[in-house]
This record gives sequence, structure tokens and C-alpha cells, in this order.
Amino acid sequence: MSTRPPITLDPDLDPWERQPNETPHKHGQLVTYRDLGRTRTLTEAAQRLTLAYGHVKNLAAQYRWRERVEAYDRHLDRQYEAMWLEERRKAAETDAKILGAAIGKLAQRLTTLNAAELSPGDFIRLMDVAMRHRRVLFGDPTETIAVTGEGSNPLAQQFADFAQMPPDVRRARLAELTAQVNQRIRAVDGGDNEEEENT
Repeated sequence: MSTRPPITLDPDLDPWERQPNETPHKHGQLVTYRDLGRTRTLTEAAQRLTLAYGHVKNLAAQYRWRERVEAYDRHLDRQYEAMWLEERRKAAETDAKILGAAIGKLAQRLTTLNAAELSPGDFIRLMDVAMRHRRVLFGDPTETIAVTGEGSNPLAQQFADFAQMPPDVRRARLAELTAQVNQRIRAVDGGDNEEEENT
């Protein structure tokens, strides 16, 4: 059993750094223990350091090895989490650009589609896929629960209404939806004024 009290950790230093009154040699022993990884044991450290287990146990108590390596492990966890958050941010940014381009192409194509040849189902599938991916990308819910009466489905009713529209009304509705999509793309890209609509 160690006769020396545990060291006091300097609050201005990370716990795994060399502390005041800790020699480089003693700190190196901590580092050996630390670098054994999360399954580290004092027995394994004693073997690596070629020291008696009892001596290593005393060192660990005096120099607060367990507390210090736990702080180090938490530090690594935070670094790892920050790295993956940044990677996810970059991926989302790239996905947003790709999705914006895809929706832009879809919006351009909508103006040239022959409304008489476009079935309501085709139109809805195109818009649904694009907008669902957009909602996922920006963290919006992809599903909504609608409370309806008499067993009616509001979306199905909109499809049926679209199917009943005369061709010129369909074209006007498609043009309106195209304008809305273009406006949303400009908002995502940071340009939301009317002048950019013609570029």
C-alpha cells in the first residue's frame, strides 16, 4: 500500500499531461498505461513496464492513473464526435448542392413537359421524391399525419383534382409549382430576390 498521498492535479493542465512534481519518467509510465487502450489493466501495465504489480498499483494510486486516463478517453471521444459532426456537416452541404441542382433540373423540365401527356401520378412521384429528399436533408419530418373526415384523403383529393383540370390549367399549376421550387432553391442558395429568377 502506498504511503504517499495522491498528487494534486493542476487545474490549468489537462489531467493526462505531465503534472507539477511528476517526473518525465513517472509520466512516461502513465502514458504506457494510457496507451494500452480502453481494455487496459494494471496487470498489463506492470508487464509492459517490467515492474511488480504491487509497485504499479501504488504508482497508479499516487499518480491517479485511472482518473487521468478516463479524462483522456473522454477527450478522445469528444474529438471523435467533433470529427464526425464535421464530416456529416460537409456531407450535408454536398448533398444540399446536389439536391438543389437536381430540383433545379426538375423545375426546368416541368416547364417543357406536356401537361396533357403527364399523368398526375408521374408528376406527384417526381415532386415527392425530390421534396422528400429535401426534407430529410434539412431535418424536416418526412411524414405527416392528417386527420380527415369521412375517410377522405386530402392528398388523393388533390391528385384527383389535378387529373380533372383542363390542360391549360394543369400547365398553369405546373408553372406555379415550378416558381415555388425555384424560389426555394434560391432561398437555400442564399439568393432570394426576384432579379435572380431570370439568371
